[in-house]
Amino acid sequence: MELDGRFGIVLLVVLLLGIALSLWQHFSYQRATRRMVAEHQGARESFLVSGRGKGWFRGAVVLLVVDSASSRIEAAEAMVGASVFARFRPHPELLGSLSGARDRAKDKRLGEAVESAIAQYRSMRKRR
Repeated sequence: MELDGRFGIVLLVVLLLGIALSLWQHFSYQRATRRMVAEHQGARESFLVSGRGKGWFRGAVVLLVVDSASSRIEAAEAMVGASVFARFRPHPELLGSLSGARDRAKDKRLGEAVESAIAQYRSMRKRR
């Protein structure tokens, strides 16, 4: 097998494509975060937290707005999927009490992400 410059070019293109798609997904996360902050701006005692559930093929990232006065999830969006083309979508099944949120998640990775977000919320509450 002969290695020539074409292999290097293909490798470089694949690496650049990976970087571009990762940035695209990161900007999607930023847009979803900014949108949720704008929608709930002015709501006192509300926290925006995020969590992640990682798997071999699939993963999940969740954004939750938690009202600390009632300990309820007021808004929930999640990005669940196996590729960089997954997008944030509302998940109304997660709305409600914090205590049963993990059980209401229909996907294993989403459940892990919810659990991670709730742990972040509790950590933030302790610091205040």
